[in-house]
Amino acid sequence: MKASSLRTGRARVLALCLSACLPAQALAAAPAPARKSPARKTSKSKAPAAQEDFQSVFSAAVRFYESFEYERALAQLTRAKALAKGVEQEVPVALYQGVVRAELGQREESLAAFRTGLYLKPDATLPVKVSPKVERDFEEVRQAVQADLGIPATGTQATAAATSPADRPLQSPGLTTANVEPQPQTPAYVPSASTAKTSARVLPLVFLGAGAVAGGAASFFGLQSSTSVRSALNAEYYDQRVARLKSAEDQAFIANLLFGTASAAALGALATFLIPGSAGAPATVSTGGGSP
Repeated sequence: MKASSLRTGRARVLALCLSACLPAQALAAAPAPARKSPARKTSKSKAPAAQEDFQSVFSAAVRFYESFEYERALAQLTRAKALAKGVEQEVPVALYQGVVRAELGQREESLAAFRTGLYLKPDATLPVKVSPKVERDFEEVRQAVQADLGIPATGTQATAAATSPADRPLQSPGLTTANVEPQPQTPAYVPSASTAKTSARVLPLVFLGAGAVAGGAASFFGLQSSTSVRSALNAEYYDQRVARLKSAEDQAFIANLLFGTASAAALGALATFLIPGSAGAPATVSTGGGSP
């Protein structure tokens, strides 16, 4: 009897212990769902961090570019491109990549970067001042992109072509093409009357001067020929006489030729002065009256 009563007492003690432990476990497990709220806060706080990372990386790339550290600037722009979200961030990154690659001499890569940025925003402009060659490449890429997208041409080249002075006539305010009278064409140079008179006087003088020079030279050679003839007559040897006579003959020929030139020059001067219609002929004076 005592043994059975002990067993029964032990069973009751175990049952009481189990019933006491079950409510404590239920209360300990109840707050578990409240752990989800900190996870939401952590995920929300990650977005500003990513935005700050893009701005810092892009700003570092700009600083490297301004310091002429193009390789480091390109590396930062590659990182910024991976962090960029939306057109407003992707376009400046692409344009800066084009500028930096142009500075590194990578023209094909530069054009590809410009093309990427302009496809995202066709009216974008370069973020920094560049050389005329790089600006010309950028505008050519813009024209090609706009033609591909079917957008009317805009930009520096299109504006210059639309306002080129060669494509529009010069007009004063308030005048139209209909009431503009054509201006007569004036010759580049019209000789005056004094100039014509001067040329008319100079030509006879030129002929006379040439005739005088030729006559003087002819007289000189004529005298030389006479001297050579007299020297030949006084020569003791036959060879000397023949040589001096030959020299006298040549000098006489030259003298005759020069005399002919002087005569022709004198006749030319006389002709230009007297023959009507020539440059040096005196102009006929018209009295203005008719025949009686």
